[in-house]
Amino acid sequence: MLVVSATLAALAIVFGLVTPREVPRLFDLRLLSLFVVLIVAVECAKRSRLFDWLVARVLLRVRSERALAASAILLTGFVSALVTNDVALLLVVPFTLAFEANAPSFDAAPVVVLEILAANLLGCVTPFGNPQNLFLFTRGAFTAASFFRAQVPLAAGMAALLLLAVFFVVPKRALPPPPEATFRVKKRLAFAAKFLLALQVAALFGLAPNVAPLVAAVPIALLLGRGLLSTDFSLVGVFSALFVVVEALRRSAFFAAVDPVSRFGASPAGFLLSGALLSQGISNVPAAILLAPSAAAAGGLGGFVGLLYGVSAGGSGTPIASLANLIGADLFLRGRRHAARRFWGLFLALSFTFLILGTGLAAILLPYATRP
Repeated sequence: MLVVSATLAALAIVFGLVTPREVPRLFDLRLLSLFVVLIVAVECAKRSRLFDWLVARVLLRVRSERALAASAILLTGFVSALVTNDVALLLVVPFTLAFEANAPSFDAAPVVVLEILAANLLGCVTPFGNPQNLFLFTRGAFTAASFFRAQVPLAAGMAALLLLAVFFVVPKRALPPPPEATFRVKKRLAFAAKFLLALQVAALFGLAPNVAPLVAAVPIALLLGRGLLSTDFSLVGVFSALFVVVEALRRSAFFAAVDPVSRFGASPAGFLLSGALLSQGISNVPAAILLAPSAAAAGGLGGFVGLLYGVSAGGSGTPIASLANLIGADLFLRGRRHAARRFWGLFLALSFTFLILGTGLAAILLPYATRP
């Protein structure tokens, strides 16, 4: 993603859609600093083995494929809401696949597909559950109350629908536990992760100075030692490049021809449809960045709520609608290329179903979420 986005940003400058002088003012420095803090907190949590311990504690207790699927859906949603959907899948999917060692007949494909859907549709309940949420929270001037009033009912409804789907796609079959896994949690790193995430939340909701999380992240990052050198900060680079790429796309003749806002209008429902449909072709993060100025121009919070709903539901659908879709698929298909056709067939069927269900539920909730 970093190579692709940086290449596209360079091409935007080469072809004159964006001038080098304009580039610095396109960056949202506050948002980029929030991503730096989030990355440090997540790296501390990963190296502490805190979430490995949590995943093992939950999934080692299941004794059937349906119980595994239901537990994995809720667990993926919970972890996504704390540390982003991508990280949640990196933790939960490998543990799900470990059940294959003791149960050769276990078909992990439907469970993994449901986990991917949960990462997108349930992780969106918090501002930092999905990357585009963090962007829209800061750009849309949401308060904690207005954000959760919009997202909690949507996430709750999608959780109920995902749990219902378990009965249709996962067989009722006993499942032996996977090989025993024990994790020694490094308490100092775990505490640092929780403290930094809590400070991030406080700053987002106006309970602490905006600069406080970044200042705290500096000494906490030093706790990682040499691990800091291998920490993946590429998300900061990807977003920096996307600000340039999206601005170039906004100025292009192509966008003028397909601009969804001109087709669906600048109402909250129009932004819902625009966000959901545009996400299918360019992913929900670029879609959120691309449509945010139009939502701001529409005035009030309604446009941003519609856009938030659109890119939340729009993470389902095509494989590229969300980066989490590709991460989950890659985790499953490593060493299982023979199962690619079945996996993608199941993914597309369920993902487009939940795109429709999520967009429909969002449309029902819009009047409630946008009222003064």
